[in-house]
Amino acid sequence: MPVVTLNGVDINYVDQGAGETLLLIHNVVANIDAFADNIPFLSRHFRVIACDIRGHGKSSKIEDDAKAPEFYNFERIAEDISLLLEHLGVDTYYVLGQAFWGGSAAGHLLDLDFPRVKGIIFSSSSLLSMDEGVPPYKMLGPQGVARFERMIALAKSEGMMGVYEERIRSKQFWSERVLNSPEILARFADMHRATSPTAFANFPHFGHAKKRSIVAKIRQGQVPVMVMLGSDDSDTEKLVRGAREDYDQTHIITLPDCGHYLAIENPLDFNLAVSNFVGGCILRSSNGVANAAQKAQ
Repeated sequence: MPVVTLNGVDINYVDQGAGETLLLIHNVVANIDAFADNIPFLSRHFRVIACDIRGHGKSSKIEDDAKAPEFYNFERIAEDISLLLEHLGVDTYYVLGQAFWGGSAAGHLLDLDFPRVKGIIFSSSSLLSMDEGVPPYKMLGPQGVARFERMIALAKSEGMMGVYEERIRSKQFWSERVLNSPEILARFADMHRATSPTAFANFPHFGHAKKRSIVAKIRQGQVPVMVMLGSDDSDTEKLVRGAREDYDQTHIITLPDCGHYLAIENPLDFNLAVSNFVGGCILRSSNGVANAAQKAQ
């Protein structure tokens, strides 16, 4: 996979297929390999672009806690990806973001690149903002907070494989499908090894003002939005309520036999849901252009 230097960082990326562009953004403790079961299928129908976001995979990392908040934030990640798309000659595109990091990065990218974003998919997430100084995992309740604080401490003291072992023990966001699959566990182990512990210990902040700006642009542009959830994930009702409050035209879909990591746990239904959503958007857009041309005649 090629690496390009943009925005002061090296970005490892993949660019496959032809047609309308579909951008895939992975979650924390992941990289391009999170979409290994999806890119071959989706690139039959679209031009698919994915990259290792900073701190992950083969893209640039820093391990300085003092510099981490400025380096690991959603504004910088969105800038990286926007510049990558410009470098690759992409004008308009659809974007999918996985979970909190990927979904938040996708939202920040929409805010930055509006109206170039033609549709957005939130996988296992929606737009989740929080008060200043409040880390996102504080929304998980006492048990979830305790687990994340322990994992952050382990990232600092033992590195990311300490986090990996703790996730197996605590089952934080890992369904039985993940825990019972040696292949998926091996994949997660590799992605943990390729993640900066400093990135994991410094979750970016997503403020309320930024969310209001993103939602306003979605409403203004009537941007197609889909939220995909796993049937075995937690807090799905809260995500559905939040998504519909933000934008009442949000399409909600629940995939069976999977938890938080839809693309890995149930790639078949994930691939079909994503291709149907994007394909439907393209068809409606084409019909709209055709109808406008007919009216002009």
